[in-house]
Amino acid sequence: MFRLVLAGSLIFTAASVRAQILPTGVTTVPFYDTSRAGLSFYKDRLSTSGMWEVPGKPKHFIVLGYFGYLWTLYPDTTRPDTVMPYGSIKRYARTQIADFSNWVMKGWEQGSLGGAFDPNFSQNRYFYVLYEKYGNPAEYHFGQNPSGADVTTNPNHLTVLDRYILSADYRSVSRDTVMLSINHSHGFGVSNMVFGRDGNLYLSTSSYDTNSWDSTSFMRKFLRIDVSRRDPGKMYAVPPGNPWFNVTNPNVKKEVYAFGIRNAWSLAADYLTGSLWAGEVGENEWEEVNLVLPGRNYGWADGGGLSTTTTDGSGIQGPCSDNTASGIAFRGSYRTPYSYTGPFSFGQTMTCANFTNGTWNFRHTGTNAVLGATTIPTSLPGTLMNCIAVSPAFRGNPASPFYGYHFITDVQRNYFLAVKEGVAAPQNVGQLATGGPITVNNPGGHDGVVHFPEDAYGNLYVVLLSSASSGGALNWHDIYRLSHPQ
Repeated sequence: MFRLVLAGSLIFTAASVRAQILPTGVTTVPFYDTSRAGLSFYKDRLSTSGMWEVPGKPKHFIVLGYFGYLWTLYPDTTRPDTVMPYGSIKRYARTQIADFSNWVMKGWEQGSLGGAFDPNFSQNRYFYVLYEKYGNPAEYHFGQNPSGADVTTNPNHLTVLDRYILSADYRSVSRDTVMLSINHSHGFGVSNMVFGRDGNLYLSTSSYDTNSWDSTSFMRKFLRIDVSRRDPGKMYAVPPGNPWFNVTNPNVKKEVYAFGIRNAWSLAADYLTGSLWAGEVGENEWEEVNLVLPGRNYGWADGGGLSTTTTDGSGIQGPCSDNTASGIAFRGSYRTPYSYTGPFSFGQTMTCANFTNGTWNFRHTGTNAVLGATTIPTSLPGTLMNCIAVSPAFRGNPASPFYGYHFITDVQRNYFLAVKEGVAAPQNVGQLATGGPITVNNPGGHDGVVHFPEDAYGNLYVVLLSSASSGGALNWHDIYRLSHPQ
């Protein structure tokens, strides 16, 4: 599944990777017939949030519905025009295999967004789904959207990880067990997950009213769990290598791998290098793409919404630079903070050395990414981001100039940027296709690219979402393949 084609792994450094000028023209093309009702998610008004190729079954996919559905998407071998040249539109069939919509929260930043095949899928046939739900079924609203009061004040909001078992013919699933159910608290915020090359499951969790530096909470963290083993009272085990595995305080969540995030809802693993990447959604100023490393603090605490990088009482938004802030005064008290010896008191000062900056940083507004008088070299001037999403590294043809590059975009714009580990400067390389049956040009709201699937050949795809409570709700969404002659 993870295509371990090298005996070792390489983590590239800035000195070892030479930036090159990439060709432009990256765009999206249909890889299956999206023109027919009964197959097109767009025409059938079915909001999609993720897609994963079935391990060992090329061109067969599981598609996740934002409102609580699973479908299989596979070549329609009953039609004579199924076998066509590579790159042309294929005839596919779609079958709904699961409906859990009656307990999934639906709406802006609420729903089902995460899916993953087990690394040992060939033996156990496990598939995992991550979603948000009401803890008390009596509080469920049978409309498309939870009310604002439900989201922001309901204490029974949960983030849930379910395990399914896929049938031998790939055409049905059975819901097996609840692997993890944690209190989301109240407030918005999205979770997601991906398996790393080490076989462990990495999850990002978010709830905007939670302090990320609070080690007694699961929220606004990167978690790492081992789903192949079980600790007492759990459906999973905490890997012994987790940073706080040996902490004696029973209230500390040992599942935590890193913290200091606001809403790192997009995750991508590079199975060649072992790197894990996260797209971090900021508040009013900054977006980040983070290299997720154990034990790191990425700056966010319980706020930072109006901070531009300098002093903030509750966290740092965007890159921290001692050029503009030699010390940051924090208010407290934070309970059992991870990397420090005791609770903070008001006025305690820290430096940027205490935080890990984003690898690439982008502004929400303005024409340049500037920190004080210092230009941030890991941003692309004039290129804005909002709700950023990051793809796996392209691992198709090694001769391609895009080999090893990630593509990033956001849910409000239509361009693709290419970034590579060890290369500081992003490059604008193309955009989503516009026109045709679906217009994806500058959609706005929380619509847009929410997932970059990858197949066994190294192809990358995009999954487009139209959120139920965003402008233009259910007006467009579907799944395409990234395309470029090289």
